[in-house]
Amino acid sequence: MPDVRDSFSGVAANYSRSTFHASSERLQEVLDLAQPKRGDLALDVATGTGNTAFALAPYVRRVVGLDLTRQMLDVARRIAAERKIVNADWVIGDAGRLPFQDETFDLYVVRAAPHHFPDIDAFLREAHRVLKPDRDAAFVDCAPPVPARDLLHEVEVRRDPSHIMSLTVEEWVARLERAGFEVEMAEARELDWDYEGWMDNQAVASELRAELAAVIEAAAGEARDQLHPERREGKLWHGYWHCLIRAHKKA
Repeated sequence: MPDVRDSFSGVAANYSRSTFHASSERLQEVLDLAQPKRGDLALDVATGTGNTAFALAPYVRRVVGLDLTRQMLDVARRIAAERKIVNADWVIGDAGRLPFQDETFDLYVVRAAPHHFPDIDAFLREAHRVLKPDRDAAFVDCAPPVPARDLLHEVEVRRDPSHIMSLTVEEWVARLERAGFEVEMAEARELDWDYEGWMDNQAVASELRAELAAVIEAAAGEARDQLHPERREGKLWHGYWHCLIRAHKKA
């Protein structure tokens, strides 16, 4: 029987090279949103292989990358050593039950992960709890509009069974305000999405990726207008969205 740990380690390596997760353009978006300060102690939740933590590290006093999976953090540690990044720490932990005291961090960041979290409200309460008063949090995640979100949900859960649900920007704002945050900025940006690269991140088998491509290409009505799938030189491209949200914890 194949070792599941080997499979997961392969996925971790894929994420460390993923265009969305590792590209300089996407990481600059996070820096522009988070506005890190030199003296900050920053927390990067669901850090994965550390891409966001590495982007923050040159601009903060120290960054803590937290993730549930040891294999992801093993990759992050290796990359940190290779790049000689010395102000990053790596902690195993759950976004919904953070292993930190109240009001510990100057900056809270989470990117491309909340759609995996089983309890969004608990995760946001924890974000608010560990953040110091009068400081900020940055949230970046997939945020397709309805009805495209509902169609993509089938694709998401079959591509990656750990997917729970993507929130729309409006849903994000409502949840953040319920958790006690003041939302300073909230917008969704549409991306020109490389379907094959997306499937590669999870090492999706060829038969399943063909089935899921068919789901997207069969979209009708408003969902099709939103996704506008098309083939370019045989490869599928379609619309995809991520939200950029900056929220403030009142003093």
